[in-house]
Parts: sequence; structure tokens; C-alpha cells
Amino acid sequence: MTLGELYRKALESLDGIDGAENDVRIIIKKALSFSETDFLMNKSSEISDEKAELISEMLAKRLSGIPVQYIIGEWDFYGSTFKVNGSVLIPRPETEILCEYVIDYLKRIESPIVADLCAGSGCIGITVKKYTEASEVILVEKSADAVVVCRENIVSILSDNEARLINGDIFFPEDLGELPLFDVIISNPPYIKSSEILTLQSEVLLEPRMALDGGEDGLDFYRLLAGKWMKYLKPDGMFAFECGEEQAEKIKLLFDEKEFDVTILKDYSDIDRFVIGKRRKI
Repeated sequence: MTLGELYRKALESLDGIDGAENDVRIIIKKALSFSETDFLMNKSSEISDEKAELISEMLAKRLSGIPVQYIIGEWDFYGSTFKVNGSVLIPRPETEILCEYVIDYLKRIESPIVADLCAGSGCIGITVKKYTEASEVILVEKSADAVVVCRENIVSILSDNEARLINGDIFFPEDLGELPLFDVIISNPPYIKSSEILTLQSEVLLEPRMALDGGEDGLDFYRLLAGKWMKYLKPDGMFAFECGEEQAEKIKLLFDEKEFDVTILKDYSDIDRFVIGKRRKI
């Protein structure tokens, strides 16, 4: 079977799945270790039975509803390839906006200290460290399984000693050991209302519930961040949080306007997606 024939057959097998064409290309390129150029230039090349069987198995997983990112075991984010599996959220393009904002801010600070809370795959904290080498970055993640993935990403994208990873619960910062004061506290915490979890797309439901469930109104983690974590922010420090639709204004109200200047940023779809707070100098 040629690559072109396999590609057409694969498209037929995923008929009816949103984004099938893109998923098929991703799966074939991963299985064959092909670049996009390789894929385009080798449509008439013969594919071995072994590789065809591997692609068939991967397509069957996609047909069952498993996200393509988990099938190939990785996903690109802000210029790096992150390992992902069912224990971590899949990095989203809109989160790159948050990283870019924070990176730009940190470049104005000498030797900044940064916390990435609810780190998951580590895509935020690792990206910030990669592009602000002078920064000290501490990532905190509760899930032991997610910590394994995050550690692998630290090693592969940075190096084992370039970021500090803590396996702990941010609801109990006093149990995380001695923490410094931070120039920036970043978080993309769980923010889906508990009652809405089961209404999510089937692919999203395969992502870890721990990373999705934000409590009854979706704001449990933001109340925690406002109540327990601002004492770890420097007198002129900044927080930067991602949030769900229609949550930004509610989150803004959790922070004393006399203490913080709070700004709301939009994502690529013009949705209020990020809450940025700068502590006012006294």
C-alpha cells in the first residue's frame, strides 16, 4: 500500500469525526517519523505492513474518542514539544497568550522568581523558564502522575536542575516547604463548574477531572489564590491567571482594588480569558 492509498483509507475510517483530515496527517507523520515535507513528497512510497498496522491501531484509538494528542503522546506549545498523556491537560493555543504576556513582563525584571501553580504538563512554567533564563521557576502540581510527565518535560526541554518541581496541594501552601516571595504567580487552574463537567465534549472528558473541576461555581481555585497565595507575592508583584468564559469579572472582584490594578485580557476568540493583577506600590 502506498502512502497516498493509506491516507485515503485512513480518511474514510475517521469519516464523521471533526478535524479528521488534520488528525490523520498527525497520526501518519508520527507513525512514520515524517515531517510535513516528507508527507507531501512521498505519497507514492510503499508503506510496510508493520507501519500500516501501527497507523491502523492509532486510528482505531482516535475513532474511539481518544484525543490525537494522547495517541501520539506529545503536543507542540510555544515552540516546544511537550509530552502529554491522560494524566495532564492538553496544552491549548490560547494559553500561549498568557505565557507571552508573562515572558514580556519578566524581561524587565532582574533575576525574577516565578510560581506556576496547578502546573500539569508544565507547559506554562517550562515555557517561561525557557524564554527568561535568568528567572527561577517553581512549579507546583498535586497529581503524582502529572508530576511524572512534568518532570520528563523539564528534563527534555530544559534540564533536570533548571526548574524546581513540587508535588503538593496548593490548597495547603504551608505544607509545600519554605517558599520565597514571587515576582509573578501564574496559574491555569481548574475552572469548570462541577455540574457542567459531564456536558463537556467526549474528548475533554478523557482529560483528568482533577484538572477541570473548579467546584460549584468554578471559582474555588481563584478564591484560594486570592486568599492564601497573595501573601507570597512581592510588594510590586503580579499574578496572571487563565479562566473560563464569563468568569473574569467575578475573579477581578476577589482582589482588593486598593491593593491591585487588575486587567482582563482576551483570547484569540475575543473571549475574556486572562486576569492580570499588579500589586500597587505603597
